[in-house]
Amino acid sequence: MSISIIICTYNRAGLLERALRALARQTIRPEHFEVIVIDDCSEDATATVCDIARRDLPNLRYVCNSTNMGIPGAANRGICVSSGDRLLFTDDDCIAHNNWVECMGKALLSEPIVAGAVASPVSNYIRLCHNIAEFHRFMPGLKGGPVQFIAGANMGIRRSVIEELAGFQNCAMLAPDMEMVLRAQSKGHSIFFEPNAIVTHNPDRTTLASVFRYASKHASETVVYRNQYRSLLRTPFVIRLSALTVLASPLIAFKVTLGIYLKNTSLMRFFGTIPLVYLLKVAWCWGAAVGLRKHERRKTEWFASSSSP
Repeated sequence: MSISIIICTYNRAGLLERALRALARQTIRPEHFEVIVIDDCSEDATATVCDIARRDLPNLRYVCNSTNMGIPGAANRGICVSSGDRLLFTDDDCIAHNNWVECMGKALLSEPIVAGAVASPVSNYIRLCHNIAEFHRFMPGLKGGPVQFIAGANMGIRRSVIEELAGFQNCAMLAPDMEMVLRAQSKGHSIFFEPNAIVTHNPDRTTLASVFRYASKHASETVVYRNQYRSLLRTPFVIRLSALTVLASPLIAFKVTLGIYLKNTSLMRFFGTIPLVYLLKVAWCWGAAVGLRKHERRKTEWFASSSSP
């Protein structure tokens, strides 16, 4: 197999079943790629779902972890058991469009790392706002070309690059994809956005509490990477200190929200999403401030311990 698709899952058998059905309908016949499902110690019917899906996906491999390893550990195990030289990653709550494998596979022939597009269902307002706020850099309507970030929901990496990077870091539990591609860029690898390789992200987060919680938690983790690689990302000074991030949060959220809709004018048909997307960006700022505060506290404790006799 020259193409391996890796999906990590945990207690979401229903979502996984939907994702596997989409992979069985690809323009490339399923005999020509393999699907690796890493079950991170689920307690539901994940194994049964994979057994049934194997009827349409003959090269599906099911691997069950004995303990819950988290996304980076599960993804690394998927890499180890896969055989392809082009590795595609998607999530169990994503539905691959019919030409996804074909488009990602072709792009990886010329690019070391590929970010695919992430579309959203439009039937649920909260889900749509969440997707726009989270995946606006990768939504259909944008042109292909170099990008600095990637979404774990839809990404492809050559095996040679992953081996050079030694895979995902286990310390990056929430955004291991972001941490890895920042390391890759620091070593000279580029990321290419392929707008024709689309998955639809259809998560089970459909309440205001769940999407605000996710935005805040994601920011608390990723803001540290933004500062660690600030020369690469040109991270603004305002999000390097927790107090400044809180004070400037209304302006930061306004600027980012405005940029989302101006850079991708196809999103203007969802004009009514702007207020909630703005509030989600405010939540991102508050979460980033929490992450920065924790990081500042750890640095203070480290200096105090290293200077003590």
